[in-house]
Amino acid sequence: MRFLLLLALLFWAATASYAQTAPAAPAPAPAAALTASPDSGAVLLFNGWYLPRYEPRAGVADSTGALLSLFRKRRYAGWLYAVPLIAGLSLTFPLSSTDRYGQTIVADEAISPPLGVAVLAGTVVGFIVHATKFNKGHLMAVDKAYAAGQPIPAKYRSQLNSNHFAEAAYIREALRQQMEREQLMPPTR
Repeated sequence: MRFLLLLALLFWAATASYAQTAPAAPAPAPAAALTASPDSGAVLLFNGWYLPRYEPRAGVADSTGALLSLFRKRRYAGWLYAVPLIAGLSLTFPLSSTDRYGQTIVADEAISPPLGVAVLAGTVVGFIVHATKFNKGHLMAVDKAYAAGQPIPAKYRSQLNSNHFAEAAYIREALRQQMEREQLMPPTR
């Protein structure tokens, strides 16, 4: 019983920190990072995630920006693992309810502890696999290999769609506009 509570607490803590790694809105990038040489690398967007430099050319899509969009969206979608976690917890432990007089009534036994434990274990394993597949280290490795001329791995390439490329274009345009605003503003002392 304590093991399951510890497992649930661990999963909840991982989910809380997981959701914090990818906020919805990107932070503005400093102008110095945007005006560096083309081979300088990346622009910081949020929580240590970088958008690699992209030089627009005719017929060449922004694959690195689309990859960042894919990773950000998939990591943010990790909160969906809370649904089977709640189902597993409700199957594993006795449920309680409160009647209209304010008295709490606890069920004598859980609905199906063996099934609940299986659902909890599957949820934790699935979350860990999901989180490791879309972590920052994998994104950086894919970006470096792509910059070196290797293709994007098929497991990521097959998941890229037009929405990821559109979000990458939106982020790049927002960064360009931010850079223009920062260049127009006089320096503050």
